[in-house]
Amino acid sequence: MLAEHGVPTPRTILPDELDRAPDGPLVVKPRYGQGTKGVHVCRTRDQARVLCELVPEPIAQEYIHGREFTADCLIDRAGQASVILRYRLLVKGGLAVVSRTFTDAQAAERVRETLTATGVTGACCVQGFIRDEQGTDRVVITETNARVGGGFPASAAAGADYVGQYLRGLFHQDIDHDQLTYKPDVTLTKYVETLATSEGTPR
Repeated sequence: MLAEHGVPTPRTILPDELDRAPDGPLVVKPRYGQGTKGVHVCRTRDQARVLCELVPEPIAQEYIHGREFTADCLIDRAGQASVILRYRLLVKGGLAVVSRTFTDAQAAERVRETLTATGVTGACCVQGFIRDEQGTDRVVITETNARVGGGFPASAAAGADYVGQYLRGLFHQDIDHDQLTYKPDVTLTKYVETLATSEGTPR
C-alpha cells in the first residue's frame, strides 16, 4: 500500500520470489509476530533461502541502514494529524528503552503521507529510518501500528498532551493540536526492575 502511494518502504519479497530480491543484506522474519522474535539479517539470497525454511510463514525485506525512529501520532476524525518524532536509541526485544525527541520536517511529512495512505485514525505509531544520504528516499517507513507506542512517555515528557488529547477524541470532543507541540532533545530511559518474593507472610 505504501509503495502504491509513493511512500518509500523496504521492498518485501515472498520466499518463492527471492530470485528477484535486491542485492545486499536482507531481513528474514515471520509475516506475523511481534518484537524481534524470529528476525534474522543475512547477506545473501542463499542465506535467505535457508532462513525461509526455518522461520514460520517467512517474508524477506530489504535491509535499511539509518537512524531508527518512531512517530507518536494522533489523528482526529477530520484527518488532521499531530506527529511527535523520537529516535529509538536503544531497542531491546523490539521495544525502545531509550528514546529522544527530535524534529525533522521531511520525516514528519513522510509520516503524514503514511497516515493518509493507510487511513489510520486515532492514536497510532509509525516507525522508520532516516538515512544519511539526502534525497527523496532519505526517510523510509517500515511499519504502522494502530495503537499507542510503548515509548510515548517520551512525547509526554517533551510537552505533548498526548494522553489528554487522546481521551478528548475518545469522548467525541475536538482534539486541540496546539497541545500536541513538543520540545526536541528530551530523552526517556525505561528502567525495568524484577522483584522476588519468598513464600509465607511478609514480616
